Amino acid sequence: MSVLEMNDIHKSFDDLQVLKGITLHVDEGEVVAVIGPSGGGKSTLLRCATTLETIDEGSIRIGGIDLDYKNKKTLAAIRDKFGLVFQNFNLFPHFSVRRNITEALISVHKMSKDEANSICDSLLDKMGLAEKGNAYPCNLSGGQQQRVSIARALATNPEILFFDEPTSALDPELTAGVLNVIRDLAKEKMTMVIVTHEMNFARDVADRIVFMDHGVIVEEGPASEVINNPRNERTKAFLSGIGS
Repeated sequence: MSVLEMNDIHKSFDDLQVLKGITLHVDEGEVVAVIGPSGGGKSTLLRCATTLETIDEGSIRIGGIDLDYKNKKTLAAIRDKFGLVFQNFNLFPHFSVRRNITEALISVHKMSKDEANSICDSLLDKMGLAEKGNAYPCNLSGGQQQRVSIARALATNPEILFFDEPTSALDPELTAGVLNVIRDLAKEKMTMVIVTHEMNFARDVADRIVFMDHGVIVEEGPASEVINNPRNERTKAFLSGIGS
């Protein structure tokens, strides 16, 4: 069953056409890595999937719900279906780690504080941050902040997680910890779409790789095949250029 269905998606900013008829379906339990050069449309595709941008043409369906921008109830229901992890963490700096994770559970989902804190404790333990609940983002490393962001995204038990280059703001040492968390989620069959420049990670963790350039999907297929034996010349040139 498809958790995400994006059909013939078009998106322009003024005269710049960024997405040119993208169709992408992601099945339950599948991990899809989206790769490609900067400016190819990867992040815009993710922003459209997560309702941060409105599409010009096409249709989006998440968790069995058709996206309708004019219907507030439908829009809210779709936003409950996914979690999003940003490049730069996007934690509330004036909230503790615990409050960053529990705020939406209590104020939006109307959970009791005890229930929200129980979820928070479980996720912090999962992220290797059991002792950091009362810390503030400024007291954490970048890798720890990103793991808090992942915990926050998981707190509402989403059907699909989106990652927008989750390690781009981290140095190599901190990157490893975040990638290991995502690897563990993949083993648990969490449905994920990951925009990434980490080619070895994409090959090892993703079920499928989508290569985008100039607003179109140039090539897609099983991760190891696309990385190790790309068919399209543009994909070959891209992978050769980054040393994969």
